[in-house]
Amino acid sequence: MARRPVNARNPIGALPLALSLAVAYVAVAGAAGFLALDARTATPTTTVAAVVVPVITTTTATTTTAPSAAPTTTTELPPDLRRVDAPGGLSTAIPAGWAVGAGTVATTLVATDPADPRREIRLGGAPVTDPAVPLLDRITAAAVEREREPGHTRLALTGDRIRDFPAVRWDFEELVEGAPERVAVAYWETGGIEYVVYARGPAGEWAQTRSRLAALIDHARP
Repeated sequence: MARRPVNARNPIGALPLALSLAVAYVAVAGAAGFLALDARTATPTTTVAAVVVPVITTTTATTTTAPSAAPTTTTELPPDLRRVDAPGGLSTAIPAGWAVGAGTVATTLVATDPADPRREIRLGGAPVTDPAVPLLDRITAAAVEREREPGHTRLALTGDRIRDFPAVRWDFEELVEGAPERVAVAYWETGGIEYVVYARGPAGEWAQTRSRLAALIDHARP
């Protein structure tokens, strides 16, 4: 059974950036799942990294030049990936040719494969509004709410650690316009911010979808 369309695809949100789960995906209370697993938008946005120029200072008394500060080193990405900056201070790598647009909420970005819009990535960060509720409890509540909708099947929901931060992994399958699609999501929390990365694709491409999520996590900061 097809889901109700929201720009052709429902969002996942958290309470309280959320509990739009019956109408959108939610990741319950305290910003959990704020990632509205939000819908794609037609307008792409491009993030341009600032150029850092080393500062060279001179002293006229000795007419010598002080050495420039050591440049900041960054891990070079493979050619099939490019770095993007998302809301909440999240930075990670997505497939190089994918179009990036704003999510349906201000806390997320959405990237889609121009060859097949069913392949989709969502990412972002938002303040935790109820830190007294553990991350796993918030996401579990969102998952339970989401499962009330027809065509949604939970595959896995477990607590985890990502770079030693409290984390949750949530995998599920659902019908989209009669076709099964699978989603892999990871949430983690640090510094009062809940971060989320999400990968969606046709059910028959589950291995590739999970691989995209792994890349999002591996290259994510913080």
